[in-house]
Amino acid sequence: MQGIEPKIHTSLIERMKYYSDLIKNSEYNSCIDPEDAHEMITELNELYEDYLNKKRNLEKSIKKYREFYQGQQKLLTPRIRQLKKTGK
Repeated sequence: MQGIEPKIHTSLIERMKYYSDLIKNSEYNSCIDPEDAHEMITELNELYEDYLNKKRNLEKSIKKYREFYQGQQKLLTPRIRQLKKTGK
């Protein structure tokens, strides 16, 4: 599973803020309004936070599954061995 690396997200956010500041401070007519750029930054941050929450939940689920699996394996292994011995 691939994830979003924090440094990539941070770099993109910084570049978007820099771009937004350049637009505000220049006379150049950009196709993106500074307010729109700010909204994009906010939305991107929200999406990234949502991603982080889902990633944490997934990691918790995987950990719970692994613990349950290992517990069941510990219970079944001795029983299987016992049945093999009595079956012979």
